[in-house]
Amino acid sequence: MISADDLGIFLEVARRGRLTEAAKHLGLNHTTVGRHIAHLERTAEQRLFHREPSGWVLTPAGTRLLEHAEAVEAAVLAAREDCLQTGRYLTGAVRMITPDGFGTFLLAPELGTLADSFPALSLELVIANVHASLSTREFDLAVTIERPVTRAVNARRLADYDLRLYAAPSFLDSHSPISSAGDLEGDPFIWYTEDALCAPTLETLFQAVPAARPVYLTNTISGQICAGRQGLGWVFLPSWIGDTADGLRRVDAFPHSVPHSYWLLVPRNLARLARVRAMSAAIHELVTGYEGLRPPR
Repeated sequence: MISADDLGIFLEVARRGRLTEAAKHLGLNHTTVGRHIAHLERTAEQRLFHREPSGWVLTPAGTRLLEHAEAVEAAVLAAREDCLQTGRYLTGAVRMITPDGFGTFLLAPELGTLADSFPALSLELVIANVHASLSTREFDLAVTIERPVTRAVNARRLADYDLRLYAAPSFLDSHSPISSAGDLEGDPFIWYTEDALCAPTLETLFQAVPAARPVYLTNTISGQICAGRQGLGWVFLPSWIGDTADGLRRVDAFPHSVPHSYWLLVPRNLARLARVRAMSAAIHELVTGYEGLRPPR
């Protein structure tokens, strides 16, 4: 018979990849951990891990069991958290991964508000523009700028926004009138480094201005704004950020705005946790009515 203790130890070994690391995290002797895994494999009548020099790797049977073990873990945590009364009593940690713009310009300034609402929660904010390679074990909540393709998460479109063209007033005033992308041909642009975005999003600039010439590349919007203020070139920014950036002016004469969306992702096995539900609702509330962000259509 498979016990809850066996499943809990199995989860730690699967997540840590090494018996000794799992034992250390659990506060157990590695021999005890190995005994539980051996018992679980005898009960399942098949190998759950490949023992390799690089670590313990799940077999196909282990991968199937992992999904069930995570569901059991989530159900236990959800049952415990359902006993709590309000957000002020929620405990534990919430790890949030967001793209640079959303995390730096919207979520980080509101961390104080979130901390006041959930004083017993530990909040962790990680900035990462590329999410495709992330395991769902690496976050409790994620905001992405690409539509998710994995079925391991619950996803909903959080908000829509536009990329618009900006420049320093001095740079704009020195340029001839603009009415089309052709008027920007050969001009210097400020954009992302290749590793900062996934390929489709990285191509956004060239979809709007096919002959764009990126001359200053950075992986952050803050860096792009700084370069734009110094007149180093044109810069495409989310309008909800660019419209309030000191030292930049929006180029309303440029006819192209590039639509984008933010997506809120929650791993399916964590979706019932009270702290995750509460933080999801709080993020949705922050976004609702935020100037420059539109409700998804």
